[in-house]
Amino acid sequence: MEYIDERPDEPALWRRFYRLWQPYEAELRRELGDDQAAREAELVLPRLATREALAVTLRRPSGGG
Repeated sequence: MEYIDERPDEPALWRRFYRLWQPYEAELRRELGDDQAAREAELVLPRLATREALAVTLRRPSGGG
């Protein structure tokens, strides 16, 4: 592991996004069908309170494939 970038503000960004998404949920369900894509805000929003967002940079071992 070469670097870990903690992103503490990212869950708040997604929270805002999904709150904007929710008023259009019925329209999205009509267009996308009643699957996970249409229900994404409903599924993901409750999980954001405990989400830890990280960007991880890995280095491939030299000589490895």
